[in-house]
Amino acid sequence: MHPQPLTEELASHFKKVNDFRSHIYQLQNAWDSLALMAQLSGTGSEMEETRTAFNKISNAVLRHLSEETLHKTAAQLTSKAFEVINLLIRNLFERTADIGFFATDDDVRGYLEKHAAGAVTAHEQLRITHRFQEYQNKYTVYENIALFDMAGNMLHQLDASQQTLVDQHAIFKLAAQSSAPYVEYFYETEINGKPYQSLMYAHEVRSSDGLRPLGVLCLCFKFVNELQTIFQNLISGSDWTIGILLDEHRHVIASSDPHQIPIGITLCADTDKDWFVARFAGREYLCVTKQAENYQGYSGPGWLGQAMIPLEYAFNQSMQGMISNIDAEILRKVMRSPLIFSESLLNIPKQAANIQSKLNQSVWNGNIWQSNYVNTQQKNFSKSLLSEISNTGHKTQQIIEGMVSELYQTVVSVMLENSSFYAQLAVEIMDRNLYERANDVRWWALTHVFRECLGNAQLSAQDKNQISSILRYINGLYTVYDNLIVFDRQGTVIAVSNPRYNELIDSQLTEEWVGRTRSCTSSQDYVVSQFEPTPLYNHQATYIYAAPIRHLDGNSIVGGIGIVFDSKPQFQAMLRDVIPRDKTDTPVSGSFTLFVNEQLKVISSTHADFATGDDFALMPEISNLDEGQRLFDIAIYHHTYYAVGVHAAYGYREFKGAEDNYRNKVFALIFTPLGNVNEINQRITAESQVIHNKFNPNLFLQNAEDSQEYATFYVGNSWLGIEARFVREAIDEVQLRTLPESAPFIAGMHPYGDQVIPIIDLARMLGHAHYFTDYRQIVVIEDKAAALKFGVFVSALGEIPYLAPNQIQPMNTFFKGISNNPGIAIANLAQQSMLTLMNAQSLWEKVTIGQQRQTEQAML
Repeated sequence: MHPQPLTEELASHFKKVNDFRSHIYQLQNAWDSLALMAQLSGTGSEMEETRTAFNKISNAVLRHLSEETLHKTAAQLTSKAFEVINLLIRNLFERTADIGFFATDDDVRGYLEKHAAGAVTAHEQLRITHRFQEYQNKYTVYENIALFDMAGNMLHQLDASQQTLVDQHAIFKLAAQSSAPYVEYFYETEINGKPYQSLMYAHEVRSSDGLRPLGVLCLCFKFVNELQTIFQNLISGSDWTIGILLDEHRHVIASSDPHQIPIGITLCADTDKDWFVARFAGREYLCVTKQAENYQGYSGPGWLGQAMIPLEYAFNQSMQGMISNIDAEILRKVMRSPLIFSESLLNIPKQAANIQSKLNQSVWNGNIWQSNYVNTQQKNFSKSLLSEISNTGHKTQQIIEGMVSELYQTVVSVMLENSSFYAQLAVEIMDRNLYERANDVRWWALTHVFRECLGNAQLSAQDKNQISSILRYINGLYTVYDNLIVFDRQGTVIAVSNPRYNELIDSQLTEEWVGRTRSCTSSQDYVVSQFEPTPLYNHQATYIYAAPIRHLDGNSIVGGIGIVFDSKPQFQAMLRDVIPRDKTDTPVSGSFTLFVNEQLKVISSTHADFATGDDFALMPEISNLDEGQRLFDIAIYHHTYYAVGVHAAYGYREFKGAEDNYRNKVFALIFTPLGNVNEINQRITAESQVIHNKFNPNLFLQNAEDSQEYATFYVGNSWLGIEARFVREAIDEVQLRTLPESAPFIAGMHPYGDQVIPIIDLARMLGHAHYFTDYRQIVVIEDKAAALKFGVFVSALGEIPYLAPNQIQPMNTFFKGISNNPGIAIANLAQQSMLTLMNAQSLWEKVTIGQQRQTEQAML
């Protein structure tokens, strides 16, 4: 595959992305205005670095979001294009086996031999009609059955109204000249002015000794009906996607919406690209084309599946239906998973918070500068301007976080949709496969030799050998069966196809399905065993399909046939075919799939923990699903989050349909890993402990006559403050030098201007073991009267409120003898939590006392 570059023309259709881009542009205009006003007013706040950093992150997120938006739609189209062609190819594979077997039917041979001898009577005509009708009743995928003699004359067809098959039809010539196992032929024509399409399979009929050609048998597949069924299950009424089937010349031979994409036109198709844009009838479409995957050696007629959607509707799908039922807390955690998101994407919210934190530092310093050096009138304007700068930063950060959340949800929803799609594909594959099993057993029960031999008063050794020979021949053609068994009316095994089960011959079958077989009332009836271990399948669990064998007179049941589905490899192959794949079409590592029955017993699984027959207790709610219903969720298994898609089987054609007595609800589950629980929790815990600058200049702007401004900051979760007149600014730690034998609360010395100043570790002083921050900040404090200048490490910057005296309660009103405590007062603010106020002298006094104690201990 060749990844396609995202063009501006295509990106113009991304409504959600463009809404975000519009908000970003509006904020950029606001930044321009604020920058000019700040420059003219001299607020002391520098914004250029902030603007550049925000723009860089915004553009990166918009690019990622655009790419994932495109990938989401392309992934949906890819799934549908694959399903169109692969489901059809699996169906046609069964048809290639049908024609080869039906061409050896004794009734068909007998009719052709009598025709060659001129001995066909009205009774013979009636018998062949009945035979064809019985076949079509079982294999309802065929709309017509026709028989030619070796001269190319049409001898008989099931649907006499068909006008497409005539003497010397092209398919007759192809089959008569071919030694291949089958001839596959598709053609289009018109009947009464309307287009008609037919896909036919033909095979030469030869004498029982194989020496003489007798004629050609032709099966006409319900091509149009089958594609309509695929499209109907694949595309909902509200979906703008169009499913297309293209022939080897890129002509449209089937369309889910012929009003938009008519049959017969030629379309652009490209299997080498992940997606492409095509124009048709003045409209642009996003398209994906897929070749058929080879199925058991059969690759089909060379056709292609294509899915396409008008560009104006391609990227408007809402994700809310996909994630609305997901637990919000689980979804939040999954969106921090390094398994599905790169480290650069996961770090974007943190980078945005860091940028806002740096902006807040600049605004905080601007406020400090305004407080100390600007007159009141200009100060109020400047503080309002600084407030707007900080708010604009918050808005920019929120837009970025919103884009990132949308990006994360888009990626997760793609994985949920993929799991759901593959679950539906799994039940489609399973039911279509088992539909054939129900057909096979009923048809083989009508085998003339079986009915004739079992109708005899006593079976001879020759009868048994003949039955065994036929069973072996059938089993050689139909390898999905482990064994075929014919038994008499009493349930005694007469013959088997697999020599490994020869010990079953002459034994009595006591399984309950044998009794139900004898209760069938028509040639359309069949029975299926429970999925359970059986000696007929080496004591492993499987389904056994059975049908009664009737006497040639049709009045009585003389025995039955049971076909043992080779469930272990067959179900495994189905489940392996629906393992989710990534963008490079590689199976997603750690994914696994299951079939589970209504009793929540595992039928088959690709995960070693879920063995056949085990109870499936992980998601008991799936048993509430009705046929055809689906669900998707995020589940936890073995400390891993999984996107889980579940789909309840809904049958195929009449199999498990309204007219079928057989019911067997099976669920397909697709698990796609989203991340390790412990790893995600550790990341979230670490991120939650990072404290960013919380400065919100909107608060506490009122300036009463007797109030003072306080610069506040955080150390861990402790909110502290000091009069703003003692604060110079907040700076980043750049070059800290530790001092030997210094006070326990002195972190070291740090350059400040042309000086070096001591730095106090407030976290240690307050008893915090440590605190987390992406970068350590230093608040520089100066008390000129006391000749003190030092810095304190802080976790984050807070507000700069005005506080009146009546809002402050000194600590010594609560406790005695606390003069050495750096906290001197408490301010209880309704807008925030409790604020502890300090002064420079008491804070430095605490350091001095610590130094004295350390010196005294050293002298002991």
